[in-house]
Amino acid sequence: MALFTFVLWTFRAFMSVTNKIIINADDFGYSTTVNRAIIKSFQRCLITSTSLMANMPGFEDAVRLIQNHPYLPGRVGLHLNLTEGHPLSGPIRACKRFCHPAGHFIYKRQESLFYLNTRERDAVYEELEAQLDKVLTAGILPSHLDSHHHIHTEWAIVKLVARLGRTHGIRKMRLTRNMGQQRSGPKRVYKELLNRWYLKGVSGLRAVDYFGDIHDWKFLQDTHPPSGKNIEIMVHPLFDEKGELVDYDQRNLQAQLAPVIDHRYTISYTDL
Repeated sequence: MALFTFVLWTFRAFMSVTNKIIINADDFGYSTTVNRAIIKSFQRCLITSTSLMANMPGFEDAVRLIQNHPYLPGRVGLHLNLTEGHPLSGPIRACKRFCHPAGHFIYKRQESLFYLNTRERDAVYEELEAQLDKVLTAGILPSHLDSHHHIHTEWAIVKLVARLGRTHGIRKMRLTRNMGQQRSGPKRVYKELLNRWYLKGVSGLRAVDYFGDIHDWKFLQDTHPPSGKNIEIMVHPLFDEKGELVDYDQRNLQAQLAPVIDHRYTISYTDL
């Protein structure tokens, strides 16, 4: 019996393959305060990569930080933004679906974007290129593409983002969220179609196997623990009133990531 138990344990250990985990901080460049929280998260080894917003007030500060911190180059993606702040290009300002007459973004994903007319499509792509060009001009080649409020997971937008990536040699893109408690019906079918068929099939880009936030990861671990997968955990580092690092839910970031972090198995998008 003891021999059988040993053989079974050995077999399970052999079959179990360690997951590789990216911990990505969104919103780098949003503000100087958010930038400091992200840098502190890097310094405490809580995150392995971040993604940069080109059209927000903290962009120049973020670029300076990238230049001054040797662990940041190669670990910075592009956080494309069509939902907050002001655009960097002109034509999209005339698109009422995306911009207020005053010139700032207003689209909040209240309705799905399955189709854009030619004028909208050209304007959106020009804006995406303008944001990427600003990052490239600053001397930063993004490791991957993702987006603010997950705008790149809209059907009419994901094709443009994939085109942007292929054109500029950025071959990695974030999935749509797929490791938390999933809705049934059309929403789930849409996510499967986007992740499996488009992003991992026809787009020609690479992606992880699972994506979500810390709570999604814990749900996946409790229900269907993955093995040998590449996983991205999204965080949004901030400071609370006491100056402690928290995620967007105001829970302590280090305490939440402690069960996740084993730096023998954490990677960045560059390593994917």
